[in-house]
Amino acid sequence: MGCLEYFLDVIDAEFFGKSWNGPSLMATLDRLSAAEAADDATWEGYSAWSIALHCAKCKRVVAVDLGVRAPDWDYGEETWFPAPADPSPSAWERDRALLRVMHDLAMGALRALPEERLAEAMPSWKRPWGDVIAWLATHDAFHGAQIRSMGLTAFKEKRHE
Repeated sequence: MGCLEYFLDVIDAEFFGKSWNGPSLMATLDRLSAAEAADDATWEGYSAWSIALHCAKCKRVVAVDLGVRAPDWDYGEETWFPAPADPSPSAWERDRALLRVMHDLAMGALRALPEERLAEAMPSWKRPWGDVIAWLATHDAFHGAQIRSMGLTAFKEKRHE
């Protein structure tokens, strides 16, 4: 296994696997009802749902920059933390599924990226792909912990995973 595979495996673990940093991002999001996920009465002023959409958008940008055809983005390009347009349970289910799709597309493209391209600048963010991959290894862990620290009811009771 090449060194890059270790980073990509960590990204997957932080997203939906056994994270070293607490519950994975998807395990964190899956504990929230639609109403709780849409609650923006947080210190940051945006919701866990907005964070989920932010993560989906970041992964979509990565996938598209690597030439992958990704689903349309129904949230404006101008914001990195879009509010859910429809805060219903079915929309929450749909947007978590969208996040999974975007993760899979980005990861498939990153796993196909030859290591000799790691110094090449990503078109959208003008940073080397190696930097982007290193950053992605912490991105979902950070946002999962952020959500668990928002004071939402689902995380007020101490649980041991």
